[in-house]
Amino acid sequence: MAKEMKSTDLNLIPIFVAVYEEQSLSKAAVRMDVSQPAVSKGLKRLREIYDDPLFHRNANGVEPTAFASDIYPALAASLKNFSSTLSASREFDPKTSRRIFSIACVSVASFSIIPVLVEQIRLEAPNIALEIHPLFTEDMEADLRLQRYDLVIDLPPRGRSLLKSQVLYSEELSVVCCKHHPRLTDSVTIEQFLAEDHVVVARWHARGSLLNAEDIPELDQRNIVVRAPGAVEMLPIIAGSDIIGMLPKSTIESFSEFYAIKALPMPFGQDLYDLCAIWHPSRTTETSHRWLRQLLFKVVKENFL
Repeated sequence: MAKEMKSTDLNLIPIFVAVYEEQSLSKAAVRMDVSQPAVSKGLKRLREIYDDPLFHRNANGVEPTAFASDIYPALAASLKNFSSTLSASREFDPKTSRRIFSIACVSVASFSIIPVLVEQIRLEAPNIALEIHPLFTEDMEADLRLQRYDLVIDLPPRGRSLLKSQVLYSEELSVVCCKHHPRLTDSVTIEQFLAEDHVVVARWHARGSLLNAEDIPELDQRNIVVRAPGAVEMLPIIAGSDIIGMLPKSTIESFSEFYAIKALPMPFGQDLYDLCAIWHPSRTTETSHRWLRQLLFKVVKENFL
């Protein structure tokens, strides 16, 4: 019966691949720059793990068993993928790289941070491209682990999370309503806030909103009549009705000349919220990923702090 491979046995994969491709223990040892006894010892351990001889000696060296031929493609592919990540990490040069980075972000970041980041990338790394996605993720941790996204820009992760995050900057949140709202003038009480109909930025996979009772307990008492995909989509709804919402004050100010809207102070104690860069810890030391993060932090520091 085959034994379970331990994490400490993963260094045996290059030995198997080298022996399979060289069909010689001595040539595999030269290729890996190790002694032949080390190759033999590794091969012995692999035979124990798989409960198969793996290779038979012949006049010219060794030949693989049928089982070895079956597992070779998977082990060779895993070794190639691992080696390519190391190569990409070592060889990344932003001036010549044609890398495509994928970023998912809340809509307010799409029209505030991203344009400035694109401008900076074009200056420092003219061949690098960006894919910008709306933050439609049901499992952020899985999407980042599987590298569907390189980076996420969002509110801080809630609850226990393995993900790494760093605050980009804090936003002042305001209530937003149409400029000539029939009931709201220069301020709004909690009672008035809860009495109005609301439009929110939706979390696409759930009947919820970007900000909810976990952020402000009273928010679960809102009467939500519209769930919009982003802040920009909220604005014409608010401008053309008496429906109200909550948005960063900077967003309201940026669009106030295009829409008849106004900002009112939040009726709750908390009105500052952090916007974060979020990534999987496996990418922390990757050269290209570190470059992207540092450029993002630089852009934010120079333009938003």
